[in-house]
Amino acid sequence: MKAFTNAMPRDVKDAARLARSAQGSGQIAAFAGGGSDLIGLMKDRVVTPDVLVYLRSIKGLDTVTSDSRTVTIGGLITLDALSRHELVRREYPVLVEAADSVATPQIRNAATLAGNVCQRPWCWYYRNGFKCLKNGGNRCFSVDGENQFHAIFGGGPSYIVHPSDTAPALVALDATFRIVGPAKERQVPAADFFTLPKDNPKHLQQGHGSRSMDARDRQRGRGAVVRPGGTAWLRCARIRGCCVP
Repeated sequence: MKAFTNAMPRDVKDAARLARSAQGSGQIAAFAGGGSDLIGLMKDRVVTPDVLVYLRSIKGLDTVTSDSRTVTIGGLITLDALSRHELVRREYPVLVEAADSVATPQIRNAATLAGNVCQRPWCWYYRNGFKCLKNGGNRCFSVDGENQFHAIFGGGPSYIVHPSDTAPALVALDATFRIVGPAKERQVPAADFFTLPKDNPKHLQQGHGSRSMDARDRQRGRGAVVRPGGTAWLRCARIRGCCVP
């Protein structure tokens, strides 16, 4: 693993400042929540940050709160804590089921919701350092190569599917992400967050997402309004159209 420096931000703005400062001095910065995926990538030298901004030092990003219209879930909540939370279990069982299906209990105890949404592709070529479309190259090797876990409908030019177990549930619940970073804070619907760049060039793109929605949620008029993105929060609205705070 390449040597790196730990940065411990006081709050979200400080985290963005630390990352911006590192980039300004020619260094690569990465955000870490639980680090369950990022540390593995660093060990394999798929990613090689110089500065690791450790978000667990920020208090209050792992809480669940609610008011008369919305439920707000901190992006740094662990998947285990999310799957056990009484309010989330009652209001969003599909999200609980998704969180509870991730990996092993040990990983769910450390991995965060925002990290699960923002994790990198699990394509064999990407994870083994091939210069593919997701790793600085100009071709997708899986089209004619090892691709049994890749997209079979549509897609392209990169045919990986998004690795997040919670992403389909968030899209199905009409989630909206609140993204905080060096640029101004912005809100991105989950369905847009997971579309391909050629379909929606305005937002940060990660892969594919499902648009199915539970019939019970349609009848109740519930939409989840969610926001991860490294330093972010997750917010679920009980009434459709409540994405703007």
